[in-house]
Amino acid sequence: MSLFKKISEGWQRAVKGKAVSESGLQEIVQKSAKESVQFSDSGMHITQGNGRERDIAYRAVEQIDIITTDQGPWQEDVWWCFYLRNEEKPVYLPQGIKGEEQILLVLEKHFAGIDFQTFIMAMGSADNAVFNLWRRAEG
Repeated sequence: MSLFKKISEGWQRAVKGKAVSESGLQEIVQKSAKESVQFSDSGMHITQGNGRERDIAYRAVEQIDIITTDQGPWQEDVWWCFYLRNEEKPVYLPQGIKGEEQILLVLEKHFAGIDFQTFIMAMGSADNAVFNLWRRAEG
């Protein structure tokens, strides 16, 4: 079994709640249930907890990071960060957002050279840290 397939299967089990057992983690999953992300061949559609919606084209993504904090499991402690062309602030997706189970497949398909080894390190982090998974090549 490939490294990507192992990561993907483990990640899908975690975000579908099979790895969640602590009541604090259950609350995080329930809170994130108000938010969702849907992926297509050209981009992602995000619905935020406040009902705002946003579409992001893959071609607009300049960098992808994972941010981890030392606040888990009682607060969200893993965030996907998508830095977009011509925008100062990144778009943040919390771990556990509805639709996240597809994210690794999307990253592999649309972002050549995504660093899955760094993804593994990020998932094992319980510290305040930033992990760069992908950056668009200049030129």
